[in-house]
Amino acid sequence: MNVSNSRREEPPKRGRAPREPKEPREKAKHPILRALGRTLATLICLGIMVCSLAAVAAVYYAVQATANDGNLLDLDNIELSQSSTVVATDPDTGAQVEYATLRSSNSHRVWADLEQIPTNLQYAFICTEDKDFYNEPGVNFKRTIGAMVNEYLLPIYSSKQGASTLEQQLIKNLTSDKSASGVEGALRKLREIYRALCLSRAYSKETILEAYLNTISFTGTIQGVQTAANEYFNKDVSQLTLWECATIASITKNPTNYNPYTNPENLIHRRNFIMYNMWQQGIISEEDYRNGAAQPLVLAEEDTNKKTSSVTSYFTDALFTEVVHDIMDKEGVDESTAQSMLYTGGYTIEATVNPKMQTAMENLMLNEGDAYFPAGWHEEEVTSISDDDVQVMNADGTPKTRTGDDGTVYYYRNVRTQAAMVTLDYDGNVLAMVGGLGEKTKSLSLNRAYSVTRQTGSTIKPIGAYALGVEYGLVNWSTMLNNSPLYQKQDMVIRDEDYCRKNGLMGLSDSQLKAYPNAWRSWPRNYGGNYGDGSDLPLWNGLARSLNTIAIRVGDLVGASNIFNFVYNTLQLTTLDPANDVGLAQMVMGSQTHGVTPTALAAAFQIFYDGEYTTPHLYTRVLDRDGNIYLENNATSYQALTPQTAYIMNRLLKNVLYSNVGTASGRYPNSNGMESFGKTGTASDEKDLWFVGGTPYYVTAVWWGYDAPYDMTNTLGKNQAKTRTCVTAWKAYMEQVQANLPYKAFPTSDGVVERAYCTQSGLLAGANCSSRATGYYRADDLPDTCNYSHSSGVAAAQSADTAPVVGQDTTGLDTD
Repeated sequence: MNVSNSRREEPPKRGRAPREPKEPREKAKHPILRALGRTLATLICLGIMVCSLAAVAAVYYAVQATANDGNLLDLDNIELSQSSTVVATDPDTGAQVEYATLRSSNSHRVWADLEQIPTNLQYAFICTEDKDFYNEPGVNFKRTIGAMVNEYLLPIYSSKQGASTLEQQLIKNLTSDKSASGVEGALRKLREIYRALCLSRAYSKETILEAYLNTISFTGTIQGVQTAANEYFNKDVSQLTLWECATIASITKNPTNYNPYTNPENLIHRRNFIMYNMWQQGIISEEDYRNGAAQPLVLAEEDTNKKTSSVTSYFTDALFTEVVHDIMDKEGVDESTAQSMLYTGGYTIEATVNPKMQTAMENLMLNEGDAYFPAGWHEEEVTSISDDDVQVMNADGTPKTRTGDDGTVYYYRNVRTQAAMVTLDYDGNVLAMVGGLGEKTKSLSLNRAYSVTRQTGSTIKPIGAYALGVEYGLVNWSTMLNNSPLYQKQDMVIRDEDYCRKNGLMGLSDSQLKAYPNAWRSWPRNYGGNYGDGSDLPLWNGLARSLNTIAIRVGDLVGASNIFNFVYNTLQLTTLDPANDVGLAQMVMGSQTHGVTPTALAAAFQIFYDGEYTTPHLYTRVLDRDGNIYLENNATSYQALTPQTAYIMNRLLKNVLYSNVGTASGRYPNSNGMESFGKTGTASDEKDLWFVGGTPYYVTAVWWGYDAPYDMTNTLGKNQAKTRTCVTAWKAYMEQVQANLPYKAFPTSDGVVERAYCTQSGLLAGANCSSRATGYYRADDLPDTCNYSHSSGVAAAQSADTAPVVGQDTTGLDTD
């Protein structure tokens, strides 16, 4: 083998191993971009953290801010908060009709269950206010976010956008958490959203919708669709037509702009827009929409039996006061609580008012042109002036004032005469009441017929002295009584206060005053200032003429304490003063400390029908919202006089109107031949004038005077027949309200007989007596028969009884 020719293999050269491939390297970013990226990432993280914290804080705030809601959003009990309704009996049909509502100044609501509310009315609200109502959790987040962006960040819409769901609107209705701007507005919205979410979780959509429809606000103080249906269309909500449903749903958008009475055209446009929405959303057909849009806006005519004005009548005011008082007694609560219960309890009050009589009395008491009650005016000094006052001004236009020694500034206002009238039946039901002249402008204003006491003047004579005199057998129709003062000047019993005042003798005692003969006067005087002529007059004549001299003698026989006990306890004239009113001046001539109200006085005259007295009352029952009896009036009835005395007194008081000597002679109402009775009354210095009159149907009291007692002679003159003012108004009123009533007579009594009496002696007329007249007597207590010889002029009784003189006396003021 040729080794030299072969190629020798050499071992490979040792070198470096191959490198691993490296990842491709990115091109380095600019340092500024790198910094911005890191900053953005950090901000995003911080934003997320802040938003999370804000969300937690918002939830915490909402929970804390609504923690005291309590029963505010308790929809299970919200139905209890609704107005109370006053119902009365329609005098024509006998049916019960709504007369008024008792509501606070905040709302008037009557509840309607969802089943009563037409589907069209439900969807009239849903389609326009919250079309996703049934599919959202109480809040429409899409609309809410859009509205917030538009409001606080960027104006993405051309106008302010609403995003409230029905739940949120309901919350606004139930809470005082109302609209605000800025930060507070955002916080309020947060509270509202949280409450809406909670409400949606706690209650069904049906419950929420029912609450919403019963709390939505309309014009004035009207709340709820039931009240709106009655107010605008005089219908129950269940009877509303499509276009009426749309009308009601329209008003709530803006009660002023869409007021049906002041802006009907705006309302029609809104109504048609709502029906269009209902068509577009498949609730109604196109035909329904077009038919509804073609309907004119026809509102209900005013119901004459219903007080639609927000100003309540004098009767309703008094009714409110009476029911509140009875609630206080029943529940043991204070007045404020009782008022709140009545405003929100949803009670039905069965009132005694006769709507036609109430309207007739209100119209008469408007006194247009001073038709019945002349206007007397005088200046009155007061420490403050209200908007209703007629302030007295100086010639230079500045207010007339006076500054007292203590720095008090006194102002002057012109005040005019006022009046009041009230009518009852003989079961104590108050049928009509007006407590002032002119148009009533305020609810719960001064009610002179119900809550203001006045001195009675002579109207107390028949219910006290005369009635008890006949009842006790002390006097009768023809008892002869002397027309002269009970006490003469020389008796030194009654002070002449004018003389004592002028001569500085007011501080002397009676024993010291004996040294001054002219410091005394005869008492009493008759109306007009005379002391009588000293003749003997039959009792009927003295009563018909309202002679104080005759009445005082009867009162002296009966006794002032007996009269007071009777009128205070039996006739319930409890505003009389037991400490100061037990005297002949107060109990016969009517010069009491405070006096009585027209309502109480009218009730007292009930006894001249059949002798029975019934407590005056303004309602029969109060029903709760479930129809259960909650209250019944606490009136009591009892026999105050025997029927015999009542009938005799009825005939005696008839003479006030029908005899030619009566103080109201000829002023009886012409009512289908029905009779009537009455009594005038004038307090001292003509400060209070009265008439109380009765017919077989009604008894009515009328008062006229100044609110602060003032002598009307100074403002109306001495020659005006002021004593006939009240009876003239009563006559006109009775003729109107009795015009269509069937004839009715006063009840008679089997124990009363008609007999002829001798006009000279007052005893029953003998066979030969030619001077005779007819009177009414108790059959078991007839006078003796008179043997009278006209030729000799001597009268002799077969027998005679002498009644004891009892009672007490105090000085008093002159009355009619």
